Amino acid sequence: MVIDRIPIPLFVVRIIALRRLATGDAPALALPSRFRRKATVEPALVAAGFLDVVDRHVQLGSSLRGAIVSASAECDASLSDTLRVLLLHCRTGAPLDDEEVLADAAGRPTNEAFLVRSLVAAGAGGPGTSFALQRAAWALRERHAVASERRMFAAQAVFAARILSWLPVVFGVLMVATNGSVRSAYFGGVAGFACVVIGVALNVAGRRWMRRITCSFA
Repeated sequence: MVIDRIPIPLFVVRIIALRRLATGDAPALALPSRFRRKATVEPALVAAGFLDVVDRHVQLGSSLRGAIVSASAECDASLSDTLRVLLLHCRTGAPLDDEEVLADAAGRPTNEAFLVRSLVAAGAGGPGTSFALQRAAWALRERHAVASERRMFAAQAVFAARILSWLPVVFGVLMVATNGSVRSAYFGGVAGFACVVIGVALNVAGRRWMRRITCSFA
């Protein structure tokens, strides 16, 4: 079986080769900041990963204090300030449920406070240490999943609010541009112009109100 190849003109090949040579070493075009994906790690997932590492060390035979110290050297550096007081108590042999540890956790964000309190609860002793660490990691991941779903629905609400708020503006501009009677009614008198100003103000206020509501859920 013979396959017939379509002949390509020589000048086309030269143009393609020159273009590749010209753009081969050129840096890639940088996307605008609004199109760039944020490379941030969720605090809930970081805390859950730390609990997993602590649980792995505990199952390998380490004590909870030793597991916390070992895991702090392996996990994300963002937890160093969160675990500073707890690590000090682990190294000095002080009780983990000390008031200083609990007071420091009370001033932390929700996920960080939950992480410290979970480690304190797991330090109560008994065979349930590994189970407590696993359930705490599961709770953090479930919290992250619920928060992500809530942000998704909030984004949908914001998008719908933007579309609904732009529709009257676009419809009004089209009517003013195409209909002279509407244009004279809107801008021919004080009452019509006042209605336009009030409508625009209510539209802007509604968009900001909707954004505030969705941001509170997100």
